Amino acid sequence: MQIIVEGASPLVGSVKISGAKNSALKLLSLALHSNEDSVIDNVPHIDNLISDIEIIKSVGGTVEWLGSNRLMVNGSKMNSYEIPYDIGSGQRTCILLAGPLLFRFGKAIIPKFRRTGYSSNPINRHIDMWKSLGINIEEDSKYVYLSSEKISSGTINFKIPSHMATDNAILSSIFIQGETVINNASEESEVDDLLAASCLMGADVRRTDPKTILVNGNNILKGFKYSIQGDKTEAATLAAAAILTRGNIEIKGIEKSVFIPFANFLTKIGARFEFTDNGVKVWRHDESINSSQVNISPTPGFIPDWQPLAVLILNQAEGVSYVHDTVYTDRFEYIKDLNRMGAEIELIKPSSINNLPIVSDDSYNIKEEGEPLSVAKITGPKKLRGERLQILDFKNGAVLLLAALSAEGKSEIIGVENIEEYFESFLTKIKSLGAKIWQQ
Repeated sequence: MQIIVEGASPLVGSVKISGAKNSALKLLSLALHSNEDSVIDNVPHIDNLISDIEIIKSVGGTVEWLGSNRLMVNGSKMNSYEIPYDIGSGQRTCILLAGPLLFRFGKAIIPKFRRTGYSSNPINRHIDMWKSLGINIEEDSKYVYLSSEKISSGTINFKIPSHMATDNAILSSIFIQGETVINNASEESEVDDLLAASCLMGADVRRTDPKTILVNGNNILKGFKYSIQGDKTEAATLAAAAILTRGNIEIKGIEKSVFIPFANFLTKIGARFEFTDNGVKVWRHDESINSSQVNISPTPGFIPDWQPLAVLILNQAEGVSYVHDTVYTDRFEYIKDLNRMGAEIELIKPSSINNLPIVSDDSYNIKEEGEPLSVAKITGPKKLRGERLQILDFKNGAVLLLAALSAEGKSEIIGVENIEEYFESFLTKIKSLGAKIWQQ
């Protein structure tokens, strides 16, 4: 889809964010452990989720929409432990179906994720986790083959916290009798949705400290009803829109505790906000933005999904700012487009600002490839001008739309449908706040 965006107009109003896709995807897999109906509320109706539903249906699972944002899921009719390659290899979250397949069939055949432009999705953390549970693993170029003849509870030690591997550890151990301990677990808030729903099914799954999760499994798991949390990245994106367009937006449906790391960033740069009973209000008039240094890291830090937002906001800051991504090295593709629009952003090595060259992404071998260009140096403030932009993947879609909304003049954007893969009805929400957008 192709749109025209006329920028430099303040966005004003109130908007409710959708549910977190990172919660919805794992709760679908969790519900397949039960022969009873599970009902999940506040589910975002996005292409990414619809693809996962098709994968579940390909192995006989039942998924039905009961309304625009409510799903019913049941695993009782699952009839295959092999996920077809053409259906499963396009989704990273396909690997989360290993748990329910092992639970029902004692084996699972999982397609490997096809590489994309922004991620190679190495699965070594998942492999090490399964080995800790006694699961037998074989691989070829397309598939991972799992069998559970010797499966048992155990201790899982992650060298680096991983959001999806932590989810998979819970989903792969929830049905195992005995105590499984997950050390150095992810602290992401969406993992806590999985913990809460697991307990509603009849398992005992809890954090004993922020980075340790204890799983006392149960092989008789019942259906559950659960409403997932609001999407923290959608909330941060709308907050950024308020700052960039000098607008005033009330964002409803986000929990304060989930938004705190972004709120800390807003405080640091001098942005204005206040928490409300059901969310947060963010606004900006003529006040300037302070330059800053931001380190990207998993929760409780400033998460990778917010990295482009920080870079774009700091383009409007006085002086030089730095955004150091300590997780990924390949998430700066959008910067070339911002520079075409008038920004002055340069990628530099961490050591050039006396930072350690930390990389959590297992796909990057720092010993072989050297110190990465993982710091964005932003010199501002710089006014952006409208440009012709192309959105190639959902990760960079929202930041380019926000850039166009804050720029002077008109921008032509191709591939805007990729944003809808990540955020539900995002264009509709932005338009309701006064964005001047029309389809060409």
